[in-house]
Order: sequence, then structure tokens, then C-alpha cells
Amino acid sequence: MLNPLSNAFGLDIGDRSFKLVQLGRPRGRKKGYRLNAWSIVDVPDGVMSNGNILDRPKAAALINKLVKSAVGHVGGRTVVACLPETKTFIKVIETNPNETREQMMSAVLKEIEDNIPLPKEEIYFDWQTTNDKLQPATTPKEIKNPQEKISTITAEPTKIILGAAPKQLVDDFTAMIDLAGLAPAVFEIEAMAISRAVLPITNEPETAVGLLDIGATRSSLIVYDRGAIQMSLSIPISGAEITETISQKLKVSLEDAEKLKRKCGLDANRCEDRIWKILQPQIDDMTEKIKNALRFYKIGFPHGRDIEHLLVAGGGANFREIDSVLSRKLTIKVERANPFINIQLPVPKRFPIETALTYTTAIGLAIRAADETISGLRGIQ
Repeated sequence: MLNPLSNAFGLDIGDRSFKLVQLGRPRGRKKGYRLNAWSIVDVPDGVMSNGNILDRPKAAALINKLVKSAVGHVGGRTVVACLPETKTFIKVIETNPNETREQMMSAVLKEIEDNIPLPKEEIYFDWQTTNDKLQPATTPKEIKNPQEKISTITAEPTKIILGAAPKQLVDDFTAMIDLAGLAPAVFEIEAMAISRAVLPITNEPETAVGLLDIGATRSSLIVYDRGAIQMSLSIPISGAEITETISQKLKVSLEDAEKLKRKCGLDANRCEDRIWKILQPQIDDMTEKIKNALRFYKIGFPHGRDIEHLLVAGGGANFREIDSVLSRKLTIKVERANPFINIQLPVPKRFPIETALTYTTAIGLAIRAADETISGLRGIQ
């Protein structure tokens, strides 16, 4: 039987651009996915806004352009696409160990009813359990007999990751992709794709990790701990805002402002520290919003491990010294994420390595597509 995801690719649908990435599975003893194809197209005004499709035919035409202009061969018509972070919901809930599937479903439905501000008839949802392990209360050396071993093992609560999105949103995205002549196999919440792209698949982080995704029109802070996304919050900062500030202050075009942002960034030793002086108030505001989000996590998740590491991703992270400045202001380790951490190196020479962070979400979606698995019975995960 043909697997519907055997030639699928990742499709990142944003307000300012659409991105495509297709990966191949590792062969033989090689580690990491192969980067087979990629492309990006700018989205003009009037097509998308705040995650909503304003002009479906134009959006579908842009997706067609994206596929046709791809560097490398796009081998299929099936896509794994993301839904806008600001319009989706993700939550980790705990249930008693060894509960039945029906009992877990009841817990999921109660969570939807209590905490999602839409009637359950108006949403699509999906859920999955994380790896719930038995933790021995004593080491094997302390166990005298098999019966004692049974009595000293305690099971952790089962953790369930719940994802949900409005039906209208999913139906609109489905219609847009159908109009482009493609087949949507899975819609995934953006935070899932981002964490899959920048965290090593083979090694679980030893502490909680914060992921700051700075997008063109919106940003989000994701907290990943113990094998699952614990929290995802939207933060009202964006790469476009930063570019527009430079443009207005220096009275230059947006294109030139973007170039200055990448060339000078927050480096006080470059460009006569003009960009640093212009952006300092925005960076202070960004820092305060991140601090508030981290405080919210500490209060809302008292049993979570401390966040000692923050990875910065997204196209808005493509400017100099953002990592070192945030590290100094937040007093934790901050570094740019590596979207190739699970990809075979070297990547093809034609790939625009200087803007690699722009492809973070698309790479995470492409990994899901390359794994050739569909566990989302309701079309969203």
C-alpha cells in the first residue's frame, strides 16, 4: 500500500512569506535527513493577515509558484502544513497512570471544555501521550527479591499533549491548499514544528529549553521540557516591526533597513552604533516581555525544571548580536538555534545559509513529512 506521505514536503504558511522544504530519510549509516528541495516566495499585501486568508486564489497561486520555483526536485503533491500559532491551542495535561484510552479522552474533552474559548463543536483537535516511564524508587542493588522490586516501582502520571484549532481556520487552509492542487495530509501547530527542527532528535535536553521564534509579524516563546512542549505563548514583537523602526528613523526604504539590520544589528561597534541606539528601546521592551513569559512559566508550572538555555529562531533572528544582547539582559545562555541540527551536512551549496533561520518551521514540518507517519486522526497535531 502506498504511503500518502512518501513524497510529502513541509509547507510554512506565513503572513509575509510562504516556505517549502522537502527532506529525504537517511540512507545506510548516515545520520540526519537529506535536504532535497527548498523555496520561498514573498506574500504581497492583501493576501494574508494575522493568520487569516484574505484572497484564496492569490494564496493558492503563490503556493503553485513556491513549488515550481523550488531549488531541487519536489517529488510529491502531499503537504504537512502549519497553522498560525496565535490561533491554535496547545496544552499538556496529566492523568493517572495506566488509564484507558476512554479515560484519557474524557480528560481531553474536559480540558477543552474548561480552557479553550470555543465550543468543542467548532474546533478540530488531536492528542497524543508522551513517553510515560516507570521510575524505580530504589536501585537494582537494593532489591532483594522480585516481589520487592514490584512494590518499589512507582508510575509517573501519563502526560497528554493536546492540540486544537478552530474548524473555520483549518477548513480555510484546506481549501487554499486544495485549490493549489496539493493534498494536505497533516496540519501541525507551529510550536511542534519549531521544536522538532532545532532540538536534537537523538538526545533529550538535560534542562528545560526556551525557544524564542521571532517571525515577520508575530513571535512566540515555547518551553520544551521532559520530551514535550509545556507552554507556548505569543509575544507582541516581530522582525517587521524592527525593520520598520530602522526605516522610519533613518528615512530609508524597508529593503535598505533590512540590510542594515543584518549588517549592523545590535553591535555597538558597527555602523557608528546607529542601529543599536535606534533599537535599544525595542530590545528593552522585548526583554521585558520575555522575562514576563518566563515568570509566567515558573508560576504556572511549579514542578517544571528551570530554563537555563534560550534558543532564538525565525527570520527575525537574522541580525547581528541578538543572542549576546539577550543573554546579557536575561542572564541566561542565549544562542541562535541551529535548524540543521538534524540535517546531513554539508547542505547543498545553493541553499541561502545566511537566512537559514527563516526556514526553521518549514524544516520541522519537512521532518514530520519525511518520517512518513500520520497519527493525527482529526487532521491536526
